Formats: sequence, structure tokens, C-alpha cells
Amino acid sequence: MIYTESPQAVKPDLQDIQGLIINGYTHPCSVHMLFKFSDKPDNLDSIRGFVRDLLPHLQSAEDWGPLKPEIMLNIGLTAAGIAIVKPELDIYNSSFPPTFKKGPWDPNGAQQSLFDVDDKSLPGKWWNEKFANTDVHCVVHAYAMNPTAQERIVDIVVTAAQRSNKAVSELKPINSASGRLEQYLLVPSDYVHFRYRDSIDEPELNDNPLSKDQQDLNNFLIGYSTLENPTPGPLFGPEGKFAKNGCYNAFRILYQDVETFNDFLEQQAELIAPKINQTKDYTVEWLAAKMCGRWRNGSPLVLSADNPSHDTSKSTDFGYKADDMKGAKCPFSAHTRVSNPRDEGVKVAGSTLVPRIIRRGMPYGAPMSVDPKADRGLIGLFLCGDISSQFETIYGWINKNNFSPVFNPRAKIAQDPLIANRIKDNSFDPNFTIPMQDGTKIVVRGPLPQFVVTRGTAYFLLPSISSLKEIAGVINQIPAE
Repeated sequence: MIYTESPQAVKPDLQDIQGLIINGYTHPCSVHMLFKFSDKPDNLDSIRGFVRDLLPHLQSAEDWGPLKPEIMLNIGLTAAGIAIVKPELDIYNSSFPPTFKKGPWDPNGAQQSLFDVDDKSLPGKWWNEKFANTDVHCVVHAYAMNPTAQERIVDIVVTAAQRSNKAVSELKPINSASGRLEQYLLVPSDYVHFRYRDSIDEPELNDNPLSKDQQDLNNFLIGYSTLENPTPGPLFGPEGKFAKNGCYNAFRILYQDVETFNDFLEQQAELIAPKINQTKDYTVEWLAAKMCGRWRNGSPLVLSADNPSHDTSKSTDFGYKADDMKGAKCPFSAHTRVSNPRDEGVKVAGSTLVPRIIRRGMPYGAPMSVDPKADRGLIGLFLCGDISSQFETIYGWINKNNFSPVFNPRAKIAQDPLIANRIKDNSFDPNFTIPMQDGTKIVVRGPLPQFVVTRGTAYFLLPSISSLKEIAGVINQIPAE
């Protein structure tokens, strides 16, 4: 962690911040458990007891030293969950952001960016239709150092829910033996099912409230905003005290159609290989890199244009403005270039700032080699201070590549070739265009398949530890500022 001091900077209280916000956990085992709360006032004490039972295992952002905790957890609450455990906040009439209160299924809000329009991705199909979107009130992110420890932390959480006498009910969204969202430890461990190295480029989280750098902590942690930039919030009143030291979590479950993706690469490589004078095997990896913006080992195309390199496999110090404004190294629509255009230049609602999100992702489900029929994909935790201007803005760019001057405003709208939701509209380009160094273009003819399907989405607040203690009845009130 890098902290940049300034005379007026207020260093966050790491004891009061849930660790997931600041630290990228590397525990090999994790389970992400969803819960529904009873909305009957008589059950509130039982729900408080559930939270209280979990507090001994709640991990803060403090340095845990040379030894990682064998088991630990973090807790998130939806707006509906907060309404139940903190009815006095009157959350739906509060200054909490409208996007958080309305949820990711809102057709006039979040879905204008998320575009879950595929028949399998529709909000009404989420969670494998096992429960309603509005049933999701709480998530418990449980982490462990080994499978035996994982069983122990899951049993602790399950027992806490059972003690609530049905005031807290577990929701199981996946078609698997446990029904839970469990991390699957792929080999290598930092790869996903599409065989890309994952979680390379994360914000620095410099602690400088006076800075306008989009990757600084004040853009993620509630309560450290400047007057010039009053988000993230809420900042004032009872809801401001409750939300301080918290962070929003856009929790998204994405099924990955590995078979379709692999078949696509194989079929297109046969057509492209003669055009680039390469073998089919090389072309499969070349096309996968062009779609992502990095080779599958993590090497960015801007730094390693022709082959992956071990030396650049985790590189983040690069841009596009100096020598790739024609996209000959990294295509304009490549996933990593769309999700972080760096110094390329953007033109959205008069802003030139590139928003950032903190991403904590892990694969779920067995690989094809173990079980071809398994439900597999990515558990995505997208942490941000403002869901609309950070997470939803970036997702909007993924679905509509029209946010930068590098895209021709007179051409059809391109999409991220890897994870975009395919929009069946004549104004969208069904193809993927790859500019070449000699000025020519290779056009991968579409329509591109739907490689990723949304299995579910929920917007959570990761409250401060003092707020969770207050919910649990361990402290009477949140300390005044």
C-alpha cells in the first residue's frame, strides 16, 4: 500500500475499514454466500444476532502481519438489507445514490449501461431463477487458507443463520452440489476459465483526499470526498455517519461459455493464419490477445506486440497516446483498452477523466478438463465509490465503444469482443476489427458470439466495521466525526 501524505490529508482508520476494500486477498479458498432477511420487525433482534456471531471473524484493513488469517470474512448489505437492519435511516428517502437504491435490474437506470439483453442474461433469469433479485439482502465473503478451513468458516456462517430462527435465510444461486458461489482453484491460480492471467492492473489507492487522481482512495472510500468532488457519498446526516469508511460493491456473477470461446478462436484462426503468415496455433493465441489487449500470460500488446514476454507479464506502466493511436498494436475495442483507456482520451458527458474500479475476481466451477458440463465462470466484485460514474460507466463503454475520439462517430458502434452483451441493433457493428501495422485491417466477421452470460448482479455497501457493530448491537452508536 502506498500512502501519499499532504498537510490536509486525513489518513483513513484502517481498523474501521473492511479489508476487502484495501487489500487484494490471495487466500486460495473463498465462498460468497447470499442471504435474505425477514422484514418482520419482530425478527430484527435475530438478524442482529446473525451479524454479531460473524463479528469475531470480520477482517479489517489493518496489516495482518507475516501470517494470513486461516479464516476470515467481510459483509455487504443491499439497500433493501439496510432498510431492514437500519429502518431509522429511511434509506429510500435518504441521500444514498439512486443507482444503489434502485438496484442493477432497473430498466431505466443500471440496465442502460449493463445491457443484460440476451435471453439468458435478462434480470428475470438471474440466480438461475431460484429467487428474486429483491430477495438479496446480504453477502458474506468468506475466505480460508485450505479446504478444511473453508468448511469451518462456512459452517460458522451457516450456524449463525440457523440460530436466527429463519430470520436469516441462505440463498443458493448455482446449479451445483452446494448451490453456493465457491472459488475454484485453477492452475495456475491467477488465471480464469478463458485462460487469461487475471487481476493485474488495479488502482494504486494513494491516500490523498486533495488529489483528483481517479485511482486514489478518496474515489472509493466514503467520507473522504472534497467539496469540488462530493462523491462518494452520502456525506451528511445519519446516512453519512453510517456510510463513512464504507465502499460500494457491484457484485456480478458471469458465466463463461468456454466451449464457444475455444471453438471461435479455432475457427477464426484457420481463416486468419494465412493472412498473417503464421501457424494456426500461434494465431489462436494472437487472436485471443487482440480480443483482450494482453497475451494470455498478461503481457500487454503495447509492450509485447508480437509475442508474450515473461518480463512484461504483469506490466501496468504503459499508455496508448505515444505510439498506438491507430490501434495497430492493441485494437481500440480490446477488452483491457476499453475498460481502462489510460491516456487515449475520452469524451463522455464533457469529462476527460478515466474512471477506475477496484476489482476482486475469482473463478467458480470446474474447468472443462474436469467436468465439461459444470457451471463455470467468474465471481466479480467491482468496488467503487460511485456505482453510476465508475462501474456503470465502464460497463457502458464495454457495450458501446463510442466513448473516445479513436472511434469513428460515423461508423457503426463497436463492442468489446470478449465480454460485451451483444446488442441486436443495426446501429452496432457485429464484427471485430483488428488494425495492422501496414495500414490494412483484419475483420473478424460476426455476429460475435455471446461468450459471457450474466447469472446475477447485486449492489452492496461494504459498511464500516463500526457500522456493522452498531447493527449487531455491540456499540450503541457510530462515533461522531
